[in-house]
Amino acid sequence: MEIRSLDVSDDRAMRSAYFVETAANEHARPGWRGAGADARTLGWRADDGWTTRLLGAWDDERLVGFGASVTHDSVPDTAWIFAWVLPDLQHRGIGSALVRAAEEQSPPVVARFVARAYRPTRDAISTLARGFLEPLGFASATTETVVELDLRAVSLPEQSAVAGYTVTSHIDGVPEGLREEVGRIKGLVDAEAPNGELAWLESPVTAAEYLEEIELWNAQGSTAVETVAVDASGEVAAWTCLVTSETQGGHARIEGTLVLKDHRGHALGAAVKLANLQTARALHGVGRVRTSTDDQNIWMRSINSMLGFVPVEFEAIFQRTVNPG
Repeated sequence: MEIRSLDVSDDRAMRSAYFVETAANEHARPGWRGAGADARTLGWRADDGWTTRLLGAWDDERLVGFGASVTHDSVPDTAWIFAWVLPDLQHRGIGSALVRAAEEQSPPVVARFVARAYRPTRDAISTLARGFLEPLGFASATTETVVELDLRAVSLPEQSAVAGYTVTSHIDGVPEGLREEVGRIKGLVDAEAPNGELAWLESPVTAAEYLEEIELWNAQGSTAVETVAVDASGEVAAWTCLVTSETQGGHARIEGTLVLKDHRGHALGAAVKLANLQTARALHGVGRVRTSTDDQNIWMRSINSMLGFVPVEFEAIFQRTVNPG
């Protein structure tokens, strides 16, 4: 086996990588749906502030494993590490070799490596941690529960007005005048929600970056549904976003939800989520909606449960700190 760089501009290599990623995910995550090779490749290639370094594990000319180190311009000292191996070749050290190679490909300023894992049960995540990630020096930083809603079948509650606020939904972008505020909220989602030991920092999204993300989703065959609550002064107080993909059979994911601190206590989180789901339901073909919530985020878990979401799998995020140099 040989590990070497994977050329993101090589269409054939990207199709092979997507095949490996899909096989590994379908093996580990029953019911998983991929975005499609073209959409996934567009994501790897996007000029969106993320820098991706791809690696392949080769058996002669056959790609048997695929890894990546991904950093963002706003957080250069943190690298996300990914590794996928064909199911029939797992437990042979290929994944560990890909993780180490991806770490070595990361910039010298990186002080923390972060990885995530999804499994059907908590026990399965614990087994993965003991047998794979912990020997590589990773420790669990936080756990999340992935929940799903069958939007075609669920009976959603009636929408109620929230005194002092106007709730509106928008397809493929909020009005231009709201984009800067929404970008600021997007940058707060991970920082303000419970996140265990991760200590995420605020990372605002500019209006230009916001529009570029919408354009990328559209190029990938996806539609974004965003809902905002605006107060009497016209300021955005709460936001949520759902992205649905035609290539995934109408499956959708919630990108994030946040109510600004000064506006909490008015049930705005539930209001924007409910309006968002009602708008998404009106779109042709939107079916199952997934989202993940930190296990310590009792407020959002309560809202999801009220709306009819049920647990389908579990997620854990692991990290390993190093001395940059």
